[in-house]
Amino acid sequence: MCIWIINYQAGEIVYQPIIQLFGFDNIYHETILVNNKYQWPIVQGLFKIYIELNPGENIIQLSTLTSELSFTLIYSPLKTTNITLRLIYVSFSDTVDHDIENICKKFIFLTKLVRCTFDEILYKQMGYKRSLLFDIERKIHHISMLKKDFEDKITGNDIFKEIYCQIYKTDLVQDGSVKLIIKSSISSSLTFAYTFNNMIVLNLPKEFNYLPISFNEFYENLNTNKIESLFYSIGAYLHELGHLFGLDHGNHQDLTIMSSSKGYIDSGKDFFLISPRLCSIIYNQQCSCYKKPILNISCSYSNGVLSKHSLNFKCLCKSDIHCQFALKFNHYKYNEKPKQCICNGQFQFDINHCHQLMVQFDERN
Repeated sequence: MCIWIINYQAGEIVYQPIIQLFGFDNIYHETILVNNKYQWPIVQGLFKIYIELNPGENIIQLSTLTSELSFTLIYSPLKTTNITLRLIYVSFSDTVDHDIENICKKFIFLTKLVRCTFDEILYKQMGYKRSLLFDIERKIHHISMLKKDFEDKITGNDIFKEIYCQIYKTDLVQDGSVKLIIKSSISSSLTFAYTFNNMIVLNLPKEFNYLPISFNEFYENLNTNKIESLFYSIGAYLHELGHLFGLDHGNHQDLTIMSSSKGYIDSGKDFFLISPRLCSIIYNQQCSCYKKPILNISCSYSNGVLSKHSLNFKCLCKSDIHCQFALKFNHYKYNEKPKQCICNGQFQFDINHCHQLMVQFDERN
């Protein structure tokens, strides 16, 4: 009976205020409770948990009906950043905007989720240290524009370019280290984002209305019909941020965050939730490992004493391609070990990688 944490280790220093824990419960419970407050679903033994951290040590307590796990993560806020994102809200001069402060709060929280998402993707794909250096100004700049300047603008590109040209006349774009993110209410019919030089224009009027402004609201939205709006907004933000950092559209147009279609909505579901497609990826043909060791931790609490047992399953290969052992257990035989590595023998390693992991399972038993 144990809870596995795959992508973090106890005592690890983290640099983002919100993180995703990815793990496995080999008893296949339905839910896992975090810090006696937030309950997250377990799907086919897998779970994804989001945790908001405070500066310094954070004790994370996970529990199911039969297992408990307590460990510490250290949140060290980054004090310097290479890139600052500046928020600009654009509207027509005759539009009354009473909620600019709320818009700013939504963008600030959305940026926290985007940083967490971007960092986790880079870490999984490249072994990149989770320390993406960009921050967001804690204020929003409001710019009014005239309707007559947009009367002959028919296409979305024309409207975006007019916004771009007018903003570049201001002093908000003079700092080369500042990247701009613009929330526009110029046209409610536009639902796409656009990137010019160091500027992102996000025009998400409908989706933006449902964005959370706090972690509690984000948690509540995950189980409602508002979640697609959140995925869309995060996906569009990530997509344009990728362009801002010099990335082009991806080759697999329906599957990646850099797809030119709305494929990033499905990508968002795979990232934030344990989706059927994610289970298929993990349990079948695709390699989905992290370069650090898999950490197996089991804990129990009795008579005021917390007993903890842990074991690392090390990634011993030297190849640039790393794989992780399949973490699927038989529903009725909880101690039955997996039969093969999730790479299914399709990668060539310097040593017999799958065999080494099998040996570690044998040693555990």
